[in-house]
Amino acid sequence: MKHGILFISLLLILTLLTACSGPSGDVSAAESSSADVSQAAQEETSGPEQSSASSSSGDAQRQASLEQRARELVALMREGDFDSVAAQFNEQMAAALTADALKEGWDSTVLPLGAYVNTLSVSSVLDGENCLVSVIDEYEGNGILVQISFDGSDAIQGLWITYQDLTGITGEIPSAPEGVVEEEISIEGDPAYPLAGTLTLPEGTDNPPVVILIHGSGSSDRNETISGNTPFRDIAWGLAERGIASIRYDKRYYTYPDAASDPASVTIEAEVLEDADAAIALAMADDRLDHSRVYILGHSLGGMLTPAIAASHPQLAGAISMAGSLRKLWDISYDQNMAAAEAARPNLSEDESFILNMQLAQVESDVAALNELSEAGQLKDLSALPEDMTPDTLLLGIPLSYWASLDQYCGMNFIDEVTMPMLILQGDADFQVYADVDYPLWQEALAGRDNVTFHLYEGLNHLMMPSQGRQDISEYAVKNQVSGEVIDDIAAFITTAS
Repeated sequence: MKHGILFISLLLILTLLTACSGPSGDVSAAESSSADVSQAAQEETSGPEQSSASSSSGDAQRQASLEQRARELVALMREGDFDSVAAQFNEQMAAALTADALKEGWDSTVLPLGAYVNTLSVSSVLDGENCLVSVIDEYEGNGILVQISFDGSDAIQGLWITYQDLTGITGEIPSAPEGVVEEEISIEGDPAYPLAGTLTLPEGTDNPPVVILIHGSGSSDRNETISGNTPFRDIAWGLAERGIASIRYDKRYYTYPDAASDPASVTIEAEVLEDADAAIALAMADDRLDHSRVYILGHSLGGMLTPAIAASHPQLAGAISMAGSLRKLWDISYDQNMAAAEAARPNLSEDESFILNMQLAQVESDVAALNELSEAGQLKDLSALPEDMTPDTLLLGIPLSYWASLDQYCGMNFIDEVTMPMLILQGDADFQVYADVDYPLWQEALAGRDNVTFHLYEGLNHLMMPSQGRQDISEYAVKNQVSGEVIDDIAAFITTAS
């Protein structure tokens, strides 16, 4: 949820990814096409060893051609020509993303960063017939990573846009504070998708408690990087300075974007829960950590899932929800759409207002349909869907199969099962999860429990950082840090609960 409603609606298309390494170079499409024709003719008359070498050469030429094409596609988006980009989508992609939606995603992500500076790198990787190309651009305020997946016919089958922290690319990587030790770990919720992560330890502390950090929606790195802000790294280092260890890791669809190329196959289990389970198991198996003091901290979507994760892991010592909610995600999506529409309306022409009203009517219709399906129990049994719907039917731009998995793990379904200590954190300047709606809902659901602590912070936004006063994702374009008061309260909760 940290990227606004656009990134909820287009979660499976415009999402956070990692750069992929591979050969790079500039070869024009014409040169590549000519080389491929010549190569095909040669393979018809060559022996097995020659054919293998030729195939390798052909792959390299194709990658170079697609890298150049991706560079040109990103340039088209910088120039505002989204129609030309959308014209190169394959059939499935064209059905999922319009040129207007692509423009909206680009503008909301890129415009707050100021002027374009330079293209820093273009790289690619082959996966069978598919080729994933990564382009990193530098802007005044931060970096942008654009990843374009091409199918076997070289049509665009996937497109992802996200912020790219340029630390380590255009400057030195910040080192951990004195007394904080970090080491690389691997999280394997699915052996086919191992994830790189970091175990952060307080130096000189035997068997410290440990907190597992669970991301918000969209694909993001272990630091939950957005526009140069790194809330998870801030928390990990701050806790280590207070004697508490932590585990954080890259999300699955950040590391393996093509794993989300089929929207109907994406579930909250694959996106979050399987890897959270693996991180908990890793913490419980590490003898350097206190196994009786393992905690989870979920942010945003992760905070919404905290009750479900806690209920399935009663061995945990406690659970923390930071900017989370007990409401359905589609209800939050509805509120965000309406708020964004009202903010935009004064600046719209009559024609634009008409289009906006049509879009809002569709949002209202989709949310109403989701509520009806949930209340009827049809999201729990997708075989019982109405005749005009299938699991891959899109509502709010997301397949019913994904909504069904979210509905299953809604926090309200599990909150009564959670008996461990809980900590609920909320900023009153959060424009994505509301201090006047979501925070009181936690208080109501957990009323009467003596092992629950609540903190509402004045002036803090969705990242638990001081607000810039904006009500859109440009709020995060300014580099900031998680409030020390928040980290103090997390540490105090762990110390008290322990």
